[in-house]
Amino acid sequence: MTPKKYRILLIEDDKVDQMAFTRFVRRQKLPYGCAMAESVAAARKSLADNEFDIILADYMLPDGTAFDVLESAKHIPFVFITGAGDEAVAVEAWKAGAADYLIKDPGHNYLKVLPIVVENAVTRKAITQKMQLLHSAVMSATDSICITDTDDRITFVNPAFCRTYGYTEQEILGRKYSILSGSEPLESEVRKVLHDVHSRQVGFRHRRKDGTTFKVSLTRSAIHDQHGNEIGLVTVARDMSEQTSLEDKVESLNLRSAPQQVR
Repeated sequence: MTPKKYRILLIEDDKVDQMAFTRFVRRQKLPYGCAMAESVAAARKSLADNEFDIILADYMLPDGTAFDVLESAKHIPFVFITGAGDEAVAVEAWKAGAADYLIKDPGHNYLKVLPIVVENAVTRKAITQKMQLLHSAVMSATDSICITDTDDRITFVNPAFCRTYGYTEQEILGRKYSILSGSEPLESEVRKVLHDVHSRQVGFRHRRKDGTTFKVSLTRSAIHDQHGNEIGLVTVARDMSEQTSLEDKVESLNLRSAPQQVR
C-alpha cells in the first residue's frame, strides 16, 4: 500500500535549517511534498494559493512570528519549531491552537521525531473532522437518538428526541429508558434480542412527558468498547404517528367502500 503523500509548508528563513529539513526528508524517503516560505508574508501568500495538509513554522521570522501565520491557518494542523529555552512559547502555541511543537537543536536531531509529529497531527485533524461530522449528523437528525449505559440510564439525547418526547435534556438525562414506554419487561425483551443480533427493529408505543402515547419504529444497537465489551445502547426512534393516522384513514375508506354482504 502506497503511503499517503502529505503536502507540507515549511516556514523557515534559515538556509541551513531549510537544507537540513530537505536532506532529512530525502534520506528518509518520506512521502512529503514540501513548499518553502521564508517570512510571514510569503507564508500567507502560499496559503492563499495552495492547499496544505500541515504547516511547520519556525517561531521567529523576519517580519513577525509563527503566531501571525497561525491566525491565517486555523483549519490546518500547525506545528511550531522553537529554539531551546522557548518552551514557554511552545505552551502558548498549544493554547492558541497549534497541533504540536518541536524544539530545534544545533545538530537537527529534532527532525528524527518529525514523521511521528506529522502523522499524529494529520491523524488528529482527520479524527476531529469525523467527530464533527458525526456530531452534526446526530444533532440535525429528524429521528430521535438516545444513548443509554449498561444500566439503561439515558446519557445522551439529540434535539429531535427532546422535540418528540417533550423532555428537556436536563430532565431526561440519568432517567431509566423504560420511562418512555412504561413497560420494563418490553425493554428487557429488546435487550435480549440484541444478544443474538447486532441490531433489531421493533415497533411498539412510546410515552411522551405529557402522558400521551404514540407508535414508534425503534432500532436499538449495542455499543462496544475496544475490547468488545458492551458499554451501552444507541436507540433510534421514528415517530410513526402520521403514518399510523394515514393507514387508519385508508383502512376506514376501504371499509366504507367495500361491498356489503347480502344476507
